[in-house]
Amino acid sequence: MKNPSALRFFVAIFSVLVLSPAVIAAAEEIKIASTGAGLSTLPLEIAARKGFFRDEGFDVLTITMRTNIAVNALLTRSVEYTTPSTAAINAATAGLPVKTVAVLLGRPDYFLTVKRDVRTVRDLKGKRIAIGSFGAAADLALRTVAKQEGLDPDRDLIRLQMGGAAARYAALISGSVDATILTLPYNLQAETAGYKDLLWLGERLEIPLAGLAVRDETIQKNPKQILGVIRAVFRAMAFAGANREETLQILMNWLRLDREIAARSYELGKRSWSDGGVVSDAAVQSLVDQAMLELKSKAPVPLDKVRNWSFAEQARRELVSSGIGR
Repeated sequence: MKNPSALRFFVAIFSVLVLSPAVIAAAEEIKIASTGAGLSTLPLEIAARKGFFRDEGFDVLTITMRTNIAVNALLTRSVEYTTPSTAAINAATAGLPVKTVAVLLGRPDYFLTVKRDVRTVRDLKGKRIAIGSFGAAADLALRTVAKQEGLDPDRDLIRLQMGGAAARYAALISGSVDATILTLPYNLQAETAGYKDLLWLGERLEIPLAGLAVRDETIQKNPKQILGVIRAVFRAMAFAGANREETLQILMNWLRLDREIAARSYELGKRSWSDGGVVSDAAVQSLVDQAMLELKSKAPVPLDKVRNWSFAEQARRELVSSGIGR
């Protein structure tokens, strides 16, 4: 080649294509099953957008699935991680080889939304309450709060299975029920229609609603991957806590929310996310007990069979030592 400048140009292009780290070590592809875009999976979206997964050497694809399908996908090796923690803990309680290794949403993002004349939880005695399904996380949260107020949820509450949040909202607005469990933005729409939030259920209890669960074989064969994924997610949670405005923009663009709902969602998200990526043994035990009740089993299930916090604890220590998080 007679033109030295052209020669140098092609050598430079060759060096970038052949010798760059991206080519030498391709990113490891990881698939995560989730139940959809929302507060519970916001840390995954931030980790992807801000390059935290990429910093760990991962190319992460989040796939929306129904809860039961997500757990099945994990068990059949169609995905490497799944986010519905309650379903994963139920599966582990039943003896399946999965474990929850980190918690994202440690307190329920549920609101007990009621008619204006309902002033206390005890006022719900004899009232009709729309739930998703018996034994689901929202039902468990409602039952727990009712017991705290001295009510028997089976005798004192009329709990009606009505499906998803949109259907429960419609039942409330139509007058078919006196109260229901809603999430953002449905509770805000209910406020506009003349109803009110009686209680944010996260004030009363811990429930690991969303997190990261893996197969037992991944814990045994690829612990570095688990640690890296959790480290990236924890960086995202720390970022969200420290960067309100940018996080609001992500919420508005990703979930197509107006600023008011995005701001409410942000504040709720900060309160609902777990402390240190884990929850108390009591919170896990409540889900194990519920699963055993449904399985009609009395055989004790050690908590080590359903959760492993060692990766979350190590990731937290590493990030704190590097000045990220607390």
